[in-house]
This record gives sequence, structure tokens and C-alpha cells, in this order.
Amino acid sequence: MKKILPIALLVLSVIFTSCSSDDNDSNDAEASFSATINGTAWKPTKINTATLIKIPGYGQRFDISVQDDSLMLLLAFESEVTNNDGMPLKQYNFFEDPSENQVSNALFVNTYLYANGNSVTEHLPVSGKITVTSVDTDKKTISGTFSFRSEKGEEEAFKIKATTPNVFEVTNGVFTNLPYTVITAQP
Repeated sequence: MKKILPIALLVLSVIFTSCSSDDNDSNDAEASFSATINGTAWKPTKINTATLIKIPGYGQRFDISVQDDSLMLLLAFESEVTNNDGMPLKQYNFFEDPSENQVSNALFVNTYLYANGNSVTEHLPVSGKITVTSVDTDKKTISGTFSFRSEKGEEEAFKIKATTPNVFEVTNGVFTNLPYTVITAQP
């Protein structure tokens, strides 16, 4: 239960954070995001959010939400609170069933978007990693790499009548100079 609750809270806050206004749209020519999804090159048309959420005494989480007309990716990773407004340069991992010496401190969500305004999230992450390679705390930009694998859930709730692959695999993920905002929440 101790492992499920933080992940559930993380999922909920990622979803709520991704529903923010267009104020965080990036028109910065230097910012970029790309990945290979199930063997096909993919680039989002919109960076929804890149946000560092700090909760003094508890920790901090970085959320990235990007999308095109048919797909939204949400990446989230957490660490101890830093003295600056950035994330530690290191690798963050998602483990489906972490062992005692593994820490699951990342989460990946892929959502299919449809023209009628509906969306479907039916894959559960099974593995993944995000590596933060640089953070400029003065300019508030972040860069790194990522990859993850998700699979359709076996539970009845995930048996949706949508045509999506059983496996959703992201490789060669790169984000460069994403501008981010910092939110300090009160515990």
C-alpha cells in the first residue's frame, strides 16, 4: 500500500497539472521534444506544461505534458527538494514491481486523443527511465532523454473498444531546453 499511494497521487496530480491553460505554451525556437513511438518518429505540436512542483519537507516533482492532434504524453519524475529551482542531474526510473534496492521515482502516461474531444488512457507503464542531462536554473530550462514501455491493462476497466496497440513503446526520447515554471506548494 505504501508504494501504491504515492504513485496514485502522482498520477492524479499529473492529470490535473496537464489540464492547465495555454499560458505555458512554448514558442521558444530552442525548445524541442521528440521520440520514436512503436518504431515511428514522433514530435508533438504543443508543449502543454513543464512544471517543477516543490513541497518543502516532502519532495519535488517535475511534470512534462506534450501532445499532437492524436496523442498526449505525460512524463513525471520526483526527487528530494533541492536548494535551487531545478532537478538533480541523474536517471529516474519506473519499475512495475520494484525490489527493495530499487526506487520507482518516474511515471509515464500515454493518452490517445480523438477529434470529438474524447480521450483514452488504457496502457499501464511496465518500465521506463528519464535522464536529466542539464538544467539551467537561471533561464528555467531543462534537457534530457527518456524511454518507456507500457502495455494494455488486463483488468476489465482497460478493455476499451479503441483500436490501439497492445504495447506502447517509446525509444530515443529527447527534450532540449524546455522552459519550465516553478510552483512551491505549502505542505
